[in-house]
Amino acid sequence: MTDPDPTIVVDVDPSNPGQFFACCGLLELADRLWPDAGAEGWFEGGQFRIACGGDLPTLLAVLVMDPPEAVLQLDNGLPVKALIAPLRFTFDGGSTTAMTLDAWMTVRPDKGVVQATANPPWNFWSGQQTSKRIWTALREALAGQLRTLDPSALPYLFTQRLMLTGRFGFDPGPAWNPLDVGFSPNEQGIPVESSAAVELLAAVGLQRFRPRLAADRQSFFYATWGRPLGPAAGAAAAAGGVEALPGSRYRGRVVNRGQYAALGHSTPLRGAEDE
Repeated sequence: MTDPDPTIVVDVDPSNPGQFFACCGLLELADRLWPDAGAEGWFEGGQFRIACGGDLPTLLAVLVMDPPEAVLQLDNGLPVKALIAPLRFTFDGGSTTAMTLDAWMTVRPDKGVVQATANPPWNFWSGQQTSKRIWTALREALAGQLRTLDPSALPYLFTQRLMLTGRFGFDPGPAWNPLDVGFSPNEQGIPVESSAAVELLAAVGLQRFRPRLAADRQSFFYATWGRPLGPAAGAAAAAGGVEALPGSRYRGRVVNRGQYAALGHSTPLRGAEDE
């Protein structure tokens, strides 16, 4: 069977978990933006390819078009702290809710009281940062980057990093460590080199494409897939629920960086004994 012709192609390093989840986010958005055509994505030759009804410039323009609304009260009445508030998005000027992101939040009992609380390991930030403030800063950074970026460089967007002071923590590109420099740049508000595109798209991807967590919730397992799959089947393949060869498996990890945490680079797996 011949693969469909892709309309979106980006270079990807799957051992960078942020880039992997960002690819998942691209597939999720493409399927939502062009539902009539649907969207199928796959990993091939160091790239992530998507066959859909649109293109990458249009998708990125929609991603940064409107700011999200922070959800401070759930439909069941539970209050949510601004720190971990879900983000509600619209792609049509506010007429409908197109997507809500809340991978960093969960609802569970605490001392007999049901509460909306953080969902480790996906809530990497603390202090004065909030989910909306982080998204807003990243959105502005990506919008500015897209205004000056040569269209021919779009396939290499994930490696086009900026100096950012606020991040979700999905892109492990920043190489600093608090032990190396003596303090945490995040806590001091010092800019760190990161990809705004990876950070935003990975937040979208994690909403559906959840990896399999280890018992300690400090490491996780995910896999690429080499056949065209839609978001639902792709999410199953990413978590190892189905196998779509050719593909590769990885073990990701969470790195603690002062009061903050972030994802580190992942390790390729070659056999069940690695897990």
